[in-house]
Amino acid sequence: MDLNRKILFIPALMAGILILVLAVKLRPSPSSKPALERSRAVDVITLHQQPLAPQVTGFGRVKPKVEWKAISEVSGKVIFRHPELEKGRVLDAGTVILKIDPLDYQLTLAKAEADISSSEAQLAKLDLEEKNLKSTLKIEKNRLAISKKEVTRKEELRRKGLTSQSALDLEKQSYLASQKVVQDLESQLQVLPKERRVSEAQLQVNQSKVEEAQRSLSKTEIVLPIDARISSVDIEQNQVVNMQQTMLVAHGIAEIEVDAQVALHDMQALASSLNHYTAHADGRPRADQLALQASIQLASGQFVQQWTAKVARISDTVSANQATVGVILEVAQDYSQLSPETAPPLVNGMFVQATLEGQANPHWVIPERALHGDKVYLLSDDNTLSIKPVTVLFRREGLVAVQGDFIAEQQLVVNDLLPAVEGMALRVVSKDGQAVAKPPKGEGASQS
Repeated sequence: MDLNRKILFIPALMAGILILVLAVKLRPSPSSKPALERSRAVDVITLHQQPLAPQVTGFGRVKPKVEWKAISEVSGKVIFRHPELEKGRVLDAGTVILKIDPLDYQLTLAKAEADISSSEAQLAKLDLEEKNLKSTLKIEKNRLAISKKEVTRKEELRRKGLTSQSALDLEKQSYLASQKVVQDLESQLQVLPKERRVSEAQLQVNQSKVEEAQRSLSKTEIVLPIDARISSVDIEQNQVVNMQQTMLVAHGIAEIEVDAQVALHDMQALASSLNHYTAHADGRPRADQLALQASIQLASGQFVQQWTAKVARISDTVSANQATVGVILEVAQDYSQLSPETAPPLVNGMFVQATLEGQANPHWVIPERALHGDKVYLLSDDNTLSIKPVTVLFRREGLVAVQGDFIAEQQLVVNDLLPAVEGMALRVVSKDGQAVAKPPKGEGASQS
């Protein structure tokens, strides 16, 4: 029984082996797909350098370029307050907004003017006195000469015994008296120039007092020096003000400033784009003459308004918390041209976005979607993938300026290939936005 089973098993095993061999031999070979069907379809664009300027944004608050404070330079009671002197009002330059009681300063001015008149009268008196002294001196000198001759004559008569000694002594006394008068007059004339200088100095002092009194009197009227918007008022009519008291603050409306905070790397991109700049005598670049275009934008809800700005200067400090540097922009505005419903005025405290644009220079410019980290995909001459590292210089509106080992007219793959393997076969379906006709199968197979 067992022997019969073994005999039957051997033919069955042989039959199974034969069937397996026949199945392998007779199995149809798998169809090989042409190389064109195995390649990845991609879109490419032609690489070439094109001018592109870096554009960066920052944010800051509007503040007036000119802030004027009315600080009292005199003391007294306020006797006039402009009826429109209120927070938020816009007043014209030259408007008298406050008056302080001028009575004390008018009295001081009158006294100083009286002192000037007194000094001028003193000088006139000295002139007249000098004239009289010179005339008197001339007369006395003539009298002295006559007296001297008379003394000489009487001395001669005395020697001849024709006159008495007492007569000679009297004549000598008269001569000495005349000599003393001449000496006194000459002394007075010598003192007059010094007295004149003293009087002239006193006149100058009094003139200075008049000028000071006039200045103090003029300071009793507070006049707005510029077209301005009133920011704050801290004074009322009939209130007494002291010197150095701040009565009001006004903001100039002709120009405003924005201290826009810009990231340091963005500032570096802007600076790198500048080919030339104007410098001070010591070589420092002038920020107000850099070739930078600037604008600010105010957005609130559906409202968006933009103004052209000018780069005035760079801030002296860097924000330690945000790693930003301040770029101070100036915007000129003409209130007569403003339309409140379309273009409101820029006022203190508005939060705006600032846009800065550098100079346009030739760069390798690629779409943002063609950048994969720090690499780009290129189409080689043999229709295979080449992966190249790049350095990103800056981004702008969906474009990226990069630096890398490129050659003009190279084909840049803009698709995202997953996985991306160096040397993998590619098939171009569009070039520079234009569809590329699919090659015949035979041509595709020959390319593989």
